[in-house]
Amino acid sequence: MGAIFVIMLIFGLDYLAMMTPNILFNINGQPQPVGDLTISLLDDRGLAYGHGLFESMVLTDATIPLLGRHLSRLIQDSQLMGISVGNDDIDHYLKVFLETLSAQAITSGIVKIILTAGSGGRGYAMPTKIVPTLIYSYTPMPENVAHQRGQGVDIRLCRHLLGTGSTLAGVKHLNRLDQVMARSEWSHNRYQDGLMCTEAGDVIEATSANIFVKTKDGQWLTPVLDQSGVSGVMRGLLIEEVFPACDIRVSIKAINRDTLLDAQQILLCNSIRGILRVNSVYSNDDQLLMTLPLDQQSLMLSQSLIKLYPQYR
Repeated sequence: MGAIFVIMLIFGLDYLAMMTPNILFNINGQPQPVGDLTISLLDDRGLAYGHGLFESMVLTDATIPLLGRHLSRLIQDSQLMGISVGNDDIDHYLKVFLETLSAQAITSGIVKIILTAGSGGRGYAMPTKIVPTLIYSYTPMPENVAHQRGQGVDIRLCRHLLGTGSTLAGVKHLNRLDQVMARSEWSHNRYQDGLMCTEAGDVIEATSANIFVKTKDGQWLTPVLDQSGVSGVMRGLLIEEVFPACDIRVSIKAINRDTLLDAQQILLCNSIRGILRVNSVYSNDDQLLMTLPLDQQSLMLSQSLIKLYPQYR
């Protein structure tokens, strides 16, 4: 197949080994060779340089409803990063992994795919031939997700700023240091996410979600992501399916801080949590900036998503 595949099943701190021909299972960082196959995660370019991609997907009733969108993005972005991997390879090993979960009576939660450029030795230069690594993992759905969907979230503005002008703008690559630094700005449960801006003051995204804003004149906007940010699967779904289903127009354009703070509504979205209504926005020094009442269009959008994809109930 031309690729090395690692399949992981994670239950908290426990690891359930699963081995089939030409598959290596890694337990607590210790590679377990199958036949002559070996893999060194310490030598992996994903670990060393963030040279790779990932997808986090909702598992419901032993299926992944948005699988097509996730795999399409993964394949497209892998080409941009010089990692050649076939859709058949990803799909086949995902099927094996889901069968393993089902055998353990696991039918819902979060499945994550990590695709890396594989082992590459020392230095940034790409290997002459990249042999990618695929890692599949499972974790249960966080208990607070249902509450956030129903009751909304409180968020804050982050001090950490996003850079602009990257050729990787829009790509969900493994290097998430901007998000890590922004999320480290608070350690309590008062906020469920933080908004990230550029140095110029443009609002791009939350640390783990995309954003939609209903302006004071009633126009729905979502930020343009050609200079920074991640083009999320749920963002694409809302633009292409949910907003049209509600006969609500949405535009992709720059959103500055003033537009944000004058907004009638703010929604966050990602492929795990679905649509989250923002109740209040705080500054990066914990001062309340705005509160947002429930809006009928926001409710309509959430209900439309649930009608199309009931797992986001």
